[in-house]
Amino acid sequence: TAALKAGLDVDTFAGRLSFFWNAHNNVLEEVAKFRASRRLWATIMKERFGAKKPKSMMLRVHTQTAGSMLTAQQVDNNIVRVALQTAAAVMGGTQSLHTNSRDEALALP
Repeated sequence: TAALKAGLDVDTFAGRLSFFWNAHNNVLEEVAKFRASRRLWATIMKERFGAKKPKSMMLRVHTQTAGSMLTAQQVDNNIVRVALQTAAAVMGGTQSLHTNSRDEALALP
């Protein structure tokens, strides 16, 4: 709202906004989160901020799989965990994705 108060039109900058999210193991919950967020973003940008350009109403998201869900005791199972998180992010419509490594729970490089 500060940009709008300064006189900037929402359509001049809204198309450049992006967000960084994570994806956890509950696939359906994560897909629903991404899809609902897209709808909410479009509605808010149009109705509250008066956006007119379709690009201003598009939610752009980079996603990282949830390293907090990985375990040091079962590193091979982490492959499945990350695969589920990745599937959820892709089905939810993320624009870019970072996947955690199998052994990330042991130590970060």
